[in-house]
Amino acid sequence: MDTPSQPQLLLIGLGVMIPDHITLQAARALSRCTHLYSIVQEPTRSWLPSDRVGKIEVVNVLPWYSEGSLRTENYDRVTDSILKTVSNSRTIGYVTYGNPMAYDRVAQNLVNYAKKSGLQIEIVPGISSIDTIFCDLQVDMAPGIQVYEASWLVACQILPSIHFPLVLLQVGTFGSLRTHYATRQDGNSLSELVEYLGKLYPLTHETSLVRSTGQEDRPGRVRNLALGHLCAATAEDLSGASLYIPALEGPSLNERIVNRMAK
Repeated sequence: MDTPSQPQLLLIGLGVMIPDHITLQAARALSRCTHLYSIVQEPTRSWLPSDRVGKIEVVNVLPWYSEGSLRTENYDRVTDSILKTVSNSRTIGYVTYGNPMAYDRVAQNLVNYAKKSGLQIEIVPGISSIDTIFCDLQVDMAPGIQVYEASWLVACQILPSIHFPLVLLQVGTFGSLRTHYATRQDGNSLSELVEYLGKLYPLTHETSLVRSTGQEDRPGRVRNLALGHLCAATAEDLSGASLYIPALEGPSLNERIVNRMAK
């Protein structure tokens, strides 16, 4: 393996279903690394190229996350720990689920550092939960879709359009900026979210809690609930789930513009 001429950092997305979603590009990137830092909890033999098992040092960073701490503090701690190991003799890989640029703060921290410092960085895309959500629902995201993190939608008082479907991510951690791995929230934690969305949608409006299982023999789990009944969701319903809210009414077309486009 050639030694890189300058510090090198790879951000590698493995997709949602391990190992089925691992791309050839991701496999090649893994093989280039001398050290890996990973949040992936599946055994390394299931996602490392077979000829590299036992030859690449793999560090599980999940134990570095402190229960009850602010998530930003945990993300910064992991970022700093990874950056301390970057050197001319190493190619470091940060391995994550999904797509590194889809709701992974550590990956974004590393990108921000690289831009400021001139560190050579490469991002390897993966299948994200946003991709699998629409497959599980059998719904096309065209002609448009809105995606927000659930807590920030409320914290920033964002008013989504009722004319396009809405996807809210990380509803299982709604209302808390802290790390909680030991406990899981149930639907009672969503009361503020339901109240906020109730200003835009009737409480009878049907929503879907969607969780892609990551297992080929088990389809994605979809539970349909009226907006006003979301607080009845179980901890199992919310764990790793996203909330899909169909458009309340379609957008209005400008016939003059549509006719011009048709010519």
